[in-house]
Amino acid sequence: MTMFSDQIPNATFTQIKSALPSGIKNGRLSELLERIPYVSESVKSVRYLESEHCALLDIETADLSERKKISADLEELIEALLVSKISPQKILKTQLRPKADACAIHPEKSASYYDASDVLLIDAIDRLLLAIAGRHGAHVREYASIYTAEIMERNGYHKNFPQNVYGVTQIPHNYALIKDIRESKSSSIAPDLFQNHGAFLQPCVCYHCYAEIQQTRQSQAVFTMKGRCFRHEIQWRLDRFRRNEFTMREIVFMGSAAFVEEKRLEIMEEIWGLFCELGLYGQIVTARDPFFHYDDMKTKGAIQLMADAKYELEFISVNGDSSSIASFNNCQDTLCEKFEITNDENHWLHSGCVAFGLDRWRAALYEQYGSDVDNWPDQLKDC
Repeated sequence: MTMFSDQIPNATFTQIKSALPSGIKNGRLSELLERIPYVSESVKSVRYLESEHCALLDIETADLSERKKISADLEELIEALLVSKISPQKILKTQLRPKADACAIHPEKSASYYDASDVLLIDAIDRLLLAIAGRHGAHVREYASIYTAEIMERNGYHKNFPQNVYGVTQIPHNYALIKDIRESKSSSIAPDLFQNHGAFLQPCVCYHCYAEIQQTRQSQAVFTMKGRCFRHEIQWRLDRFRRNEFTMREIVFMGSAAFVEEKRLEIMEEIWGLFCELGLYGQIVTARDPFFHYDDMKTKGAIQLMADAKYELEFISVNGDSSSIASFNNCQDTLCEKFEITNDENHWLHSGCVAFGLDRWRAALYEQYGSDVDNWPDQLKDC
């Protein structure tokens, strides 16, 4: 594999250009381009040059040793993908955008806040989703935005997706330290004065309900909850669909394996019906979680696809870009075992969840209908 770098004229970036093996194509190529940005914080853009079958990285560093490290990690990533089990993605449902509807009638606003119409739109979407959860007998919950160290140790999210998490720090309750900070002439606080709290800002909201009933016996349980979520996304990839802070609603269901799969498919059908009724365009596809570590790509992602453990509802924008706005997950007995939730026969319950990114639904609907309530579908007006 040949890699080289040279300076980009009149720029602060350095380029790394990697010729790709012939085996990196289709699903493997998509996986590679998705994961390259996580190789280093110095990576600022990634492009695929089809004519040369190579990846072109813009990196913000002049340090030769760091460039060599990025090149070595990139080579390891490519080698892992060559032996990984990348199963073909399956399309379960699709609603294609008419060719006549080829341009955005309502281009996205450039703003760092939501205005009144945005808030109304998100609230209307959530009311529709909450009604669906209610029809499935869900107990409504609202939890804190922080996961304790104990909850995270049980669910293991921070170990599977360390690139996503935000930890919580604090200034110790120490009189002398507080006095020094207050009397300091600096306008900032030195990072080494912060103490690791051990807790995390929640990257999703579902684990709270497992913690609520941990170490108990249940026959079935259904919960729904909404909350602010926080994920350490790559800065230059942020857009209206990908955010560091966002609002998520989830529906979580626990019970027998048959109950969980039946509930997942029932809710998926209802959500697909709502998606189509709202005049949105997209598809439901098999998906895998973004496992980053190279060993995970050899096993977890493929197993997840082969087991159809995760489906995603993708909204397809007028420019052809697709963004997941909902996921339908069958966790089998993994989480109930971690939280020690059993049935009367002392067997681990199975569980699943359906997750909705409310900000992404807002972005999809805004592109289609804009901010004028009079243009919104009746389902949203009636909420």
